[in-house]
Amino acid sequence: MRFYRIFQAFLGIVLILSAAAGCGPGPATTEPAPVRTNPPPTTQPTAATTPVSTPVPTITVTPKTQNPEHRIAVRAVDGRNEFFDRVTGEKFIPRGYNYIRVAPMSKTNPGLWHSTLNPGFYEPERAEAALQAMHAAGYNTVRIFVDCCREGNNAGDPQGGVSQLYLENVIDFMNKAKANEIYVLMVMDLTPAQGGYDEMWSSCCKTYDGENLRYLTEGGHTGERRFNQDFIRALIKNGAPMESIFAYDLTNEVHFSVDKPPFSLTTGKVLTANGVMYDMSSPEDKQRMMDENLVYWIDQQRASILKIDPTALVTVSFPGINAGPAIYQSTADFIDLHIYLGWGSGLEQYMQLFGLEPNPDKLVILGEFGAAKRAFPTAEMVAQELMKRQAASCEYGFDGWLLWTFDTHDQTDLWHGMSDLGQINQALAPANRPDPCQVP
Repeated sequence: MRFYRIFQAFLGIVLILSAAAGCGPGPATTEPAPVRTNPPPTTQPTAATTPVSTPVPTITVTPKTQNPEHRIAVRAVDGRNEFFDRVTGEKFIPRGYNYIRVAPMSKTNPGLWHSTLNPGFYEPERAEAALQAMHAAGYNTVRIFVDCCREGNNAGDPQGGVSQLYLENVIDFMNKAKANEIYVLMVMDLTPAQGGYDEMWSSCCKTYDGENLRYLTEGGHTGERRFNQDFIRALIKNGAPMESIFAYDLTNEVHFSVDKPPFSLTTGKVLTANGVMYDMSSPEDKQRMMDENLVYWIDQQRASILKIDPTALVTVSFPGINAGPAIYQSTADFIDLHIYLGWGSGLEQYMQLFGLEPNPDKLVILGEFGAAKRAFPTAEMVAQELMKRQAASCEYGFDGWLLWTFDTHDQTDLWHGMSDLGQINQALAPANRPDPCQVP
């Protein structure tokens, strides 16, 4: 049985986690802090419950024996880290979008789920048009999800390993992004339901359960490591333009299930994947278990990716919870934080929740940056507010911004870049506003 993270049920868990993690004060309002795990996706699917009929991308495979260097890297300039382009030597500021398509999970499960790159759902012409529009507006980065969980149709092959059909769609998208000078931030997220990667379940469920299986058990570490390496090897073998990958995100929005074992236990000792024993009668030990295993998981997963793809950047993303251990202790190349305006927290409150001090040594980006319609009733109003918050985030040292989302429609509470007449897209566009830290 696959553990699916459900947004509404998760809100309460994250608030508990934020408190347990010693975060700063929460929102001044009574609304919960906005949290998105596998974010509630956002468009009416083209078809109700069946795959759309779209052209299947044809890929001419040129096998590669040596992986080219990624173009985007990190360097230190005057004591501060920055992204830069290895080819041009110029500073690189990731600005762009999350590109998301969704559809019902199955005929019997109407819940919407990621379908951007899934066989039978992927729409190459629509993707190309979106990437062309992003390029025309001066954007340079797009964030996409590698789907774990669509029933019988995800990145894993039911026969074992990586799905070749899914892989071909990923490579087609990458080629289109490269043609439009856009770099791809690839969210690896959960291990796929198919393919034989769910080794974490061997430890379920008395001592470990929920998300804790991923970060605290050897099976969770091994399954994630095997899938990431298999997927990246397959990209290289099939001639994917690896230089177009901006970074790999180890998972979308790290969180622990603090209402499940071992955090729900009040007695006994637990040995976790990092080889350390923790006392479940001690709140301090539980916090230490969380922080130490998070850093260990990030460091081990990053190292495993670099064995296959040595010049890759590796990040990990967080909702409005304490990301301090990842920011200040892990080897992640940068950290991806997510904020949503109008859902109960202001920018300063988010920074307190993240445990982020101004201008940290590690690079940070807003990999999901959005706004609620209930708080900003017009596209013009939200465009102005997003510009102001983007500029204000510069004071904390943020180094990139990706709006949620380009054009998805099903989540009526959130604005997207092409809403109304595209005012938000135009307001945030680098072509119109080269300096993201200034508001006209």
